[in-house]
Amino acid sequence: MKAPKLNCRASIAPHFAILALLLFAASCKQDAQVSPVATTQPAVSSNPMRGSFTSRSLASTYTTSAPISYYSKSNITISGLSINGGTNGIALYNCSNVHITNCKIYNTSSFGVMLNNCTNITVDYCYVTNAKSGVHVYQGSTIKVNNNQFYNMNGPFPDGCFVQFAGVSGGGNQINYNKCQDDAWHAHPQDGLSLYQCNGLPGDSIQVIGNWIRGGQVQKDSGGAGGVVLGDVGGSYQVARNNIVVNPGYVGMQVVGGANIKMDHNLIYSSSTPVSTTGINCGNYSGTSSYNINISYNQIRWYQTSGSEWDLWLDHVYAPIGWSTNIPKANISSSILPATIITMQ
Repeated sequence: MKAPKLNCRASIAPHFAILALLLFAASCKQDAQVSPVATTQPAVSSNPMRGSFTSRSLASTYTTSAPISYYSKSNITISGLSINGGTNGIALYNCSNVHITNCKIYNTSSFGVMLNNCTNITVDYCYVTNAKSGVHVYQGSTIKVNNNQFYNMNGPFPDGCFVQFAGVSGGGNQINYNKCQDDAWHAHPQDGLSLYQCNGLPGDSIQVIGNWIRGGQVQKDSGGAGGVVLGDVGGSYQVARNNIVVNPGYVGMQVVGGANIKMDHNLIYSSSTPVSTTGINCGNYSGTSSYNINISYNQIRWYQTSGSEWDLWLDHVYAPIGWSTNIPKANISSSILPATIITMQ
């Protein structure tokens, strides 16, 4: 768990389809307006797997391209490119109104996609593999990273994320419906999806919704990595909902600081791995006060390295809102994800 860090398709089997329907809550009427208020009852999403890829959503052919770096560009689309090697596959600096779509990015020494101080950027239906991190966003606003596939991030710490937002703020920020996988013992992956010092808005929280994550950290090469991390060194107005996480590392999902943060209706499972410790952790390692944290209606089954089960951990904090609604020892296994989730290779 990046815990005491004060520095900076195969279908799911029918019975799991029923389980998925029971997961969802009335608290998400619209993805665009997610407010971290207490959830009182489960509800149903009309299409829980909106992130599924279809032949109509992917390019049929790709054009080979050198890595791309743009500075202060606006109103452009980057589409249908295959980029192999280089430092960053696609790097944007101070750009706005850019759509990156249907691209494949391989074997970069740094990030697959890097956004620095950009506004209104969408990255969707892209495939990134063998990069330090998949998409790294430093500052900026209205950033959407949706419906992508990420395979084998290299790290090392503090990188190694499928997607990390660092210092992102404002409304319209999303990390939704991505499919993510790290094979065991491949390089040094870290947190899967990370919100680091990020601040959304009341009624428009930064969203981490509907993602599939398989694999992650298996080596003790950092303070401990998680599948989804909210409130890292603070932040506010964030939500993680309806994600499915299997064997992601030290911890399944965690809130480690911040305010007005919600983590609900997720499925979290790990078999015993060399680093597996706990399914959900709530702590505060930010150095500032943390409040209005809601962790509710999650289903967890988490086996430690020793083989013991430890599903929920409060690390020297009061129980967050909804804590008693979580379901430890849930009747779930690694088959909550299909055998194959990465299809764009």
